Amino acid sequence: MVWNRDDLTAGLVFLGIGLFFAANTLGSLDVGTAASMGPGFFPLALCIILTLLGIGILVNARKHVDVTAEQVERPQLNWRAIFFVIVAPIAFGLMLRSLGLVAALAVTIGLAVAASSTIGVKRGLTIVIGMTAFCVVVFYYGLQVPVSLFNPTFFN
Repeated sequence: MVWNRDDLTAGLVFLGIGLFFAANTLGSLDVGTAASMGPGFFPLALCIILTLLGIGILVNARKHVDVTAEQVERPQLNWRAIFFVIVAPIAFGLMLRSLGLVAALAVTIGLAVAASSTIGVKRGLTIVIGMTAFCVVVFYYGLQVPVSLFNPTFFN
């Protein structure tokens, strides 16, 4: 039996992550029902989607194997992008309460923009300002998420 190694690996990773977090969600959060959703309902829904995606990739891993095709050379990993994409949400989580939503968003989006080597400074600043303003309008004013926009007590 011949498998596409890339699809097999991706499918197993998605399946493992989905099942792991689904088990944690079921063990620690109240899921509730569709009419009365608990705090674990949305995370469990995402876990189910991720698990189904992993199963779908695993099914396709067997179907799309061309034994006669030449081995395609894989591009090198972009460590810069990997670093900044991992650091960005961590920075957001660490800064949200201490600095406020605007600063946390600006730094997080700036880190995400820094992951790309093709976005220049001018375009990057435009993205940071635009996305920060958009997120503030949607989450603070639209959805009324209970966070402070700025935290001036941090600087005292």
